[in-house]
Amino acid sequence: MKTGKAVIFTGGLGPEPLKIRKIVEDAELIIAADSGWDLACSAGIVPGYYIGDMDSVDDHKGVNELPESNLLKFPVDKDYTDTELALKFVDDADYRDIVLIGGGGGRIDHLLAITSLFEKDPRPSEWFTAEEQVVFIERDCDLVCRIGQTISVFPCPGSSAVVSTEGLKWELENFKLTTGNYSLSNTALNESINIHVHTGAVLLIMNY
Repeated sequence: MKTGKAVIFTGGLGPEPLKIRKIVEDAELIIAADSGWDLACSAGIVPGYYIGDMDSVDDHKGVNELPESNLLKFPVDKDYTDTELALKFVDDADYRDIVLIGGGGGRIDHLLAITSLFEKDPRPSEWFTAEEQVVFIERDCDLVCRIGQTISVFPCPGSSAVVSTEGLKWELENFKLTTGNYSLSNTALNESINIHVHTGAVLLIMNY
């Protein structure tokens, strides 16, 4: 049975250092995928493992100070991204919750590649960029938020879903989400919202 929380830092922009430290405080495993190492270190966090090809990371000295068993190097030319390799490593270690930090800004192809991770297994349960928190939901879920916070709901990539909500300005009632049909820039009316996924799975995006 899978238990525990693992955090993967990936390349790109992430939340401010204080928020990052709060996200990882209960993590049992912290991994950096390539330049995710630099993002982690900028928040004062030294990952326990490094996975990648070292083509983007700046702190080569810090990475190479890891024990050899915790330093998993791969060639630049490979079939999987460094983040995908980190996801597989975490899944093989039987962690239940996988939280991804980083991936904001930068190239749109990298952004789409990370988004596509949610249609595969293993997948992240949450993703934190510099501006948003993305939550994967496939059942009834209560989420803490701020009154007035912007909330968007999309179907999980490659699928459709039917959802109902409580606590939003424009409530969804048995609303069908598809690639071309989604809920964009809704507003939280309470300090918590409920998302009920009748079928499929969704990505709920909360702007900070």
